[in-house]
Amino acid sequence: MSETVAPLDMDACAREPIHIPGSIQPHGVLLVIEPGDGRIVQASATAADLLDVPLADLLGQRYDALLTLQAPRMPADAAERAQLGYSDVDFPRRASAPRQRWVGAWHLYPEQWLLELEPRDAPLADATLREALPLLRRLETDSSIDEACQRAAKNLRTLIGYDRVMIYRFDDEWNGDVVAEARTPELESYLGLHYPASDIPAQARALYLRNRVRQIADVGYIPSPIQPTLHPRLRAPVDLSDVSLRSVSPVHLEYLANMGVTATLVASIVVNDALWGLIACHHYRAYFCNHEMRDVTDAVSRALAGRIGALTAVARARVESVLLTVREKLITNFNEAENLTGDMLDDMASDLLDVVDADGVAVFHGDHVTRHGTVPSAAELARIREQIEASHHEALRHDAVGALHTDQIGATFPELADLAPTAAGFIFVPLMPQARSALLWTRREQVRTVNWAGNPQLSKLQDIPNARLSPRKSFDLWQETVRGRARPWSPLSLESARSLRVLIELMERKRFQQDFALLEASLSRLREPVAIIERGSDGRPSRLAFVNDAFAALYQREIAELIGCDLDQLYASDAAPAETQRIATLLRQGRAAYVTLPLRIDATAAVHRQFDFEPLPSPSGVSTHWLLQLRDPR
Repeated sequence: MSETVAPLDMDACAREPIHIPGSIQPHGVLLVIEPGDGRIVQASATAADLLDVPLADLLGQRYDALLTLQAPRMPADAAERAQLGYSDVDFPRRASAPRQRWVGAWHLYPEQWLLELEPRDAPLADATLREALPLLRRLETDSSIDEACQRAAKNLRTLIGYDRVMIYRFDDEWNGDVVAEARTPELESYLGLHYPASDIPAQARALYLRNRVRQIADVGYIPSPIQPTLHPRLRAPVDLSDVSLRSVSPVHLEYLANMGVTATLVASIVVNDALWGLIACHHYRAYFCNHEMRDVTDAVSRALAGRIGALTAVARARVESVLLTVREKLITNFNEAENLTGDMLDDMASDLLDVVDADGVAVFHGDHVTRHGTVPSAAELARIREQIEASHHEALRHDAVGALHTDQIGATFPELADLAPTAAGFIFVPLMPQARSALLWTRREQVRTVNWAGNPQLSKLQDIPNARLSPRKSFDLWQETVRGRARPWSPLSLESARSLRVLIELMERKRFQQDFALLEASLSRLREPVAIIERGSDGRPSRLAFVNDAFAALYQREIAELIGCDLDQLYASDAAPAETQRIATLLRQGRAAYVTLPLRIDATAAVHRQFDFEPLPSPSGVSTHWLLQLRDPR
């Protein structure tokens, strides 16, 4: 199926203020109360019937004159946000008791208190945490995320009675994938369907992190407005982010109606403080889920999140174990060799593949490249390297701990799109830049068919000025063939690549420091005046890091006096500024310099020497130290 769509824009949907709808769902009651004196300053229209007091008379009364909560004691200090659990409510002022039992829950804020009331009993189903305990225990034994998700969906549907229960997982771009499902036999399956990120916009995802369980008892409800619209003292609409009764966006209600859904319950799956996915329950007739059933759903979602986190940690530990093995081999080989060479990395190719779960790896050393696994040809690898080096990716230069990566080579480098079959994804890590060494891991193209619940492009809003927000209406199966992409690199794979780079650079730096110490020892024995110059940082001038005895004797000073001196202090005051500036410029560029200048020493006649600055090798490939030799002018 294919469709032509107009230009699309989701900004309007993303700006919808869903946390301040100004109304609640009509199966409950909301009271807004002044913290100081307990007076009711705002109330939903449904409050009048429940409390048996006209709304106009209700405002200004103390809440505890109208109802009594069998609740834990209110905190003496509500300087911070606090949520209190549900408890039974009595209505002593009513002429007769309500037809059903009610419960209430407090949401306490420094500027206002919110009290929401709802029926205690669910007419169609009920569930308790005691009944959910066997499921929670069994989730701890599941050996895979898919198995845990399917168990949670199946057992939760049995507990709370919805027609369909789905586990919905977000990808890196916030598209959703139904990874588990339990449903009544007559319903078509949604398992494996994908939903575009625009179906759950950013501000909705933010609320799912804050308010973990939400229900809609009947999508056809008529909202109960909060009166007055603005808080009398704060002059602002009441923020209902934490309120279970919060009215829902009309766009979302229409979206559900277009799907044929009448009631929903959604619980957030939060793993390591990030929204991993959702438990989404659908019912095809009105269905009220009381607070105990919501508590069960919350407990299941948290237990499932815990199991997902644990299984993810186990997978991470396995990869870290492989990485540790590779590190140990590198360190052992490095200690046994004089230098870290391309041949050494070649010998470890299979280990390098395991570290990042790649299909292939290429080891660059100068203009030579060694290939292992599924990788492009040597000529094609050279093209990739040329594009990377020409693209000025600063994160890969100098001492930055960077790893350039992509899972869609044609999007990052359009000129390389033809290489997707063998290198749709890659990680590039430079090593020993002075030798132009680098590692390049590759993943082959993964051509796949994605089953969308409707055309994902039509899920977005038409860019029509002043148009009404409206959701998509079609959920027919729409298949998309994805080409030119590889399996995405996981954060752990990228961390492994970066860790290898850090390890190799540290080993090279250690070797450099050892060589530097040997160099200083050798220079100390020379009769010619020599020094080591260290490039200044943050705009400071270069300075002396080492001088030998001959150098100190020439300047008629002690070695300790010279160490740390700025380079300019070596030249006589009448040295040509153009020449000294040329030295500074060449050193900033990491280049050699050869200039004849007068020395700053006490002498009856000017003493000239040729200053020969030779850059020393650096593990970063950018010279930071120079060998300075003072010679008689030629």
